[in-house]
Amino acid sequence: MKIIRFYEDVGVMKVRVDTMDDLWSVQRIIFPNDIVKAESERKFKPSEGSEGELKKVVITLEVEKTELDKDAVRLRIMGKILDGKPIEYVKLKSYHTLNIAPGDTLDVQKAVWKDYIVNVVKNAVSDSRKPRLGLIVVDDEKALPAYLLGYGVQFKSEIYSRLSKRMSQKEFGETQKKYYDSILSLAGDMDVDTIIIAGPGFTKEDIRKYGEESGIMRKMGKNLIFESVSYAERSGIYELIRGAKVANILNRERIRMEFALMEEFLTSLSTGRSKYGADNVLKAIDDMEASTILVNDSVLGDQSIQRILTKAEEAGLRIEVFNSIDEVGTQLSGFKDIASVQN
Repeated sequence: MKIIRFYEDVGVMKVRVDTMDDLWSVQRIIFPNDIVKAESERKFKPSEGSEGELKKVVITLEVEKTELDKDAVRLRIMGKILDGKPIEYVKLKSYHTLNIAPGDTLDVQKAVWKDYIVNVVKNAVSDSRKPRLGLIVVDDEKALPAYLLGYGVQFKSEIYSRLSKRMSQKEFGETQKKYYDSILSLAGDMDVDTIIIAGPGFTKEDIRKYGEESGIMRKMGKNLIFESVSYAERSGIYELIRGAKVANILNRERIRMEFALMEEFLTSLSTGRSKYGADNVLKAIDDMEASTILVNDSVLGDQSIQRILTKAEEAGLRIEVFNSIDEVGTQLSGFKDIASVQN
């Protein structure tokens, strides 16, 4: 995600979304009665009875509700049209749905931008710059490493095997070992916990076998996953990213963190270090008996919740927002959608 401009004096933030996670972050900060402007399409009928045609327009609407479609990778923002351009293709006060997808930009206007709401966006921007996954595509000639970032892919320098059929068997084996060592060393140095090593043919499996038998993989302390792709080129990296394995890994990492927080909350209930419900969480903050706040995104628009989160932010507490429709979010809803934990 990128903040293109933030006009604090008029309460307008223009952002670009790049990923599904960005769409989720944007949904978390758009509430009913906010004003959103974005490009869209409207069906225009030049005459009564005509089928009409889709026209590109810029729509400004007052938000009534939002829906995140994970399958279509779309954020639907629904509300009543306040303005539009070209005006001849827009019917004011009619209802419209903005379909926001990765690559789109939108303006979000609020009467007041609370600091913790601004931080949701800033944290999404910061997260998009962090390496989330290490990727290495390999064959018997070269290896191409890359980082999957929140906003795209960062490619690193290739490693070449320097293997030749003209080498003696001994020289070939020694050169191959150096090649495998360099790949595993690179994986060990990557600033991520999980790395996928993929490629066509048997090279990736040979690296796995060598890493296991030599003990290098065990000492590395990283989660190495081996997959197949068609080419050890940039196209192989993109093939890997489009596959289900990467999506599942990223989703699992986020869910693992949420489950750990929920487990900490549940474990601390018996000792009194956990509280839940708006009144109890507010008291925990006032009494300096909270270090982490867990809250569902479904209640971020609630004014009483906003007051609690503002106070938590002022106290320097950690705030973790859960997706209310995921398993952990559903579990938190049974505890009135907001909880605190004292570490």
